[in-house]
Formats: sequence, structure tokens, C-alpha cells
Amino acid sequence: MIVFENTIIGHHQPLISIESLSLQTGAIYALIGRNGAGKSSLLHTMTGHVAALAGHIYINGHEVHTFQKNSKLRAEQIAFVTSIFTGVEVLTLKAYVSLGRIPYLGALGRMRTLDHQIVDAALEQLNIAHLASSYTNQLSDGERQLASLARAFVQDTPLLILDEPTSFLDIFNKKLLVEQLQRWVASKANRTVILSSHDLDNCLEQGCFTLVLANKKIKLIEAPSKDEVLEQLEE
Repeated sequence: MIVFENTIIGHHQPLISIESLSLQTGAIYALIGRNGAGKSSLLHTMTGHVAALAGHIYINGHEVHTFQKNSKLRAEQIAFVTSIFTGVEVLTLKAYVSLGRIPYLGALGRMRTLDHQIVDAALEQLNIAHLASSYTNQLSDGERQLASLARAFVQDTPLLILDEPTSFLDIFNKKLLVEQLQRWVASKANRTVILSSHDLDNCLEQGCFTLVLANKKIKLIEAPSKDEVLEQLEE
């Protein structure tokens, strides 16, 4: 469960005020808002990379500010997918995805058979297994985005946060991404996904709950219509 209590989010100046909000496990929440509304700031605050200006955020009983001093705990609780991964010249796709297993490796950091199996399964799931040996800087933007999602999947955390994950995907992979997120949530108890997106139609079509960010407030709509979301954004 994710709980906000009298939370103020921003950089020096308040961007978002959340008096009280609870998000249940086992769901996908699409964060919808205009450009500059503070979506990325909210997500970075939830991961502990940016401190809240006031109030509290709890993720599965852990107060988020503790993640700033405990990176291992953060890696066990949250996987984060940014909107852009430019690739690394000497890093293959499989090696990059394997980084998601770091919290579970021993002191020597060696991948076990199980770790390799988990990575291979994620590559197959997202239809990128044929690119396993390709260097990440040689992949397309969309392929790198799917690789980032695979890395998050193998990290096996209860919470997955994605910042504009469909930005570089074609229409088929946009649908694939949300479908695989649904599969990921359903495959294990107590999993939750929060993704920011401008792809409102796809999120609604796939039945995501919606967090509408407008006028420095967040409203949770569990079964929204497109008109209802747009009306909230226009207020």
C-alpha cells in the first residue's frame, strides 16, 4: 500500500499538495496531467530521489525518506523506469537487464542459474530475446525502453514506477507494455504499478485506474471515462 499524508511536493516551491491518499496493491495507476504539472517530480519524490517539502509518504510501511540513506531497501521495494535510456557502448541488452538482479546477488555479485532464467524469461516476455547480444547504444529508442522495462521486471519489487514509458513505442508496443504490466501485477501478490503517461486512450482501454493531476491536486478515479478525465484536466 502507498499512503500520502499531508504531503507537499516540489522544488523550493510547492507543485502538488496531497492531504490524504491511499493506493491499494494489485492495480495499475495511470498518472495523467498536463506538461509541467509535476508528474515527474511526484514520481521522483516517491522513489526517495527528491525530498518532499512537507508531510509523509509510506510505501509498504516504509517512509520514503529512509530510501535516501538505504539504497538496498529502495532497490528491494521500488523499480524505476525513466523516460529515456540512451544506451551504453559496451553494455549488451542482456547485461543491462541483468542489472536488475543486483539486489539478490551474493557478495561476489555472480549470477546464478535462477537469475539467468529470470532474465531470459523477461526478454522473451517483451519480445526482445533476439536482441540479447546487441549493444544497448545500437538499439532503437523503443527497444531500449522495452529493455528498461525488462530490467525492472527482473528486479522483482512490490512497486514499479514508470515515467512516460510509452514515449518512444509504436502503437503495438504501447499496447504490449500495458498488457505486460497487467500480467506482472497479476503474477504475484502485493504488486503495484504507477506510470505517468500522455497516452490516455491506451490507459483507459486497458482499464487502468487514473490519478488526475491538475491545479496542484491529485484525484483518484477508479473507473474513469475519457470525458471525465479531460474535464478534470480543464478545470
